Amino acid sequence: MNWFKYILAVVFIVILTQTIAAQTDIPDAPVFSSASIIPESDPTTVVLNWTPSDSLDVKGYIIYQVISGITETIDTVYGRLSTNYDYTLPNIITKPEKYRLAAFDNEYFKSSITNPHTIMFLSIEFDKCNTHIKLEWSAYEGWTNGVKLYNLYRRSEAGTYSVIDILTPDKLSYTDESVDANQTYYYYIEAISNSSIKATSNSVKLTTNAFTIPQYLYAQYASVDGNNIIINFAVDNLAEVLEYRVQRSDSTNGSFTTIQSYQNTGQTEIMHTDYDVNVNNYRYYYRIAAINPCGVLSSYSNIASNILLNVLADDNLMHDISWTNYYAWPNGVSNFKIYRVFNDTRTEIGVNSAGNLNYSYNIEWYVNYCHDKKINMTNEFCYYVEAYESESPRNISSQGISRSNIACVNHYPIVWIPTAFNATSINIQNREFKPILSFIENEPYEFIIYDKWGQIIFNTNKTYEGWNGTINHLELAPSQYYTYFVRYFDYKGSEYIKTGTFFLFIE
Repeated sequence: MNWFKYILAVVFIVILTQTIAAQTDIPDAPVFSSASIIPESDPTTVVLNWTPSDSLDVKGYIIYQVISGITETIDTVYGRLSTNYDYTLPNIITKPEKYRLAAFDNEYFKSSITNPHTIMFLSIEFDKCNTHIKLEWSAYEGWTNGVKLYNLYRRSEAGTYSVIDILTPDKLSYTDESVDANQTYYYYIEAISNSSIKATSNSVKLTTNAFTIPQYLYAQYASVDGNNIIINFAVDNLAEVLEYRVQRSDSTNGSFTTIQSYQNTGQTEIMHTDYDVNVNNYRYYYRIAAINPCGVLSSYSNIASNILLNVLADDNLMHDISWTNYYAWPNGVSNFKIYRVFNDTRTEIGVNSAGNLNYSYNIEWYVNYCHDKKINMTNEFCYYVEAYESESPRNISSQGISRSNIACVNHYPIVWIPTAFNATSINIQNREFKPILSFIENEPYEFIIYDKWGQIIFNTNKTYEGWNGTINHLELAPSQYYTYFVRYFDYKGSEYIKTGTFFLFIE
């Protein structure tokens, strides 16, 4: 009986020893290398890489995912020499994910579970105001020797990936300012460890749907109106614009200053009158700027400038007119029309081709005409030109027209007085004595005739009224010498007095 108990005890000890020995033969864990996402994989695919366990009796590996802090089994890979596993995510990735590994042997004893590797999660945001793309990502975690650097990859819609920047391990964000509006871009991050192991993040895609910029901003004309300048701009009312800013400079390449802002109300044109100008001495250059809803400049118009005209007079009654070229219609100037303004009457007097910025006008005919018709002649001879746009852009329905300033010249008075006249001449025009007046002011004016005793026999303040040789309009005066007195003024207000004698013939 004692013998039997002894044998039973020995058998129990052997079985217990073998069991303990079997339980202490735990396989070595694999070396977890990396956890990556295949960029642009659809559905999203995570790739786990490792170095196989050194234990020869390993049958395979257990794949874990850490979910809400709990390590849960998601799959099993068979084969000791297996080194990777592709895991298709059931949902779109929205955060960094952690994974762990363990080896198991033929007896299904498993190794210790590796420390987790956390994949990088890349997010993207578009700065619509500045047309910048902002990227942020979570750090790669799991390498014992840490991250050496991050490579940022980008491609356009039809292009291939290339590295656009290399970042240090502490950099987990990046702003891409080298993108164009309304284009599609793809990005992903590549982490490289200090032992040259690589891991990639999810990829992100973004289309830079920027604010709709104006398809056109067009300075249709800058035109002088009296002492002011009117500038008209055609604007694209389909664009996303907060406000328009009218800007002015003293040169084409000078600094432009905003002189007026207009809120975008869906208008198709903006007309601005600039009162703070000197149209007879200076040129001004205008443009309009569109500001997007973020307050950022989106585009400028072409530049428009007023035409500056000058006129000079010579002693031969010739007026030489010159002006600056219009600046600047894209298709240039078609022609210039030249106008005169005499006695407040505007008349076209000529047409110049583009580039011809001079015109000469002789007023001798006008002086003679006024004398013949007994019309009071102005002593201010004024001119202006109008420039006509050659061809408007396709978005603009009307032709641009720019008017210059009105420039004037004056002549000093020319007064000629006959030395005799015949009140009974067969030529009616010779029956009246009066000065021949040119370029005097219409008033004040005084014309007096005295007889030889110094008595006034004729007096008028009308410039084209003369003496018909009668006394009190009743009877002819005697044929003899008479004295005249003429008082008149020039355009500067200077007074002139002219006296002399003449002889009256009576036949």
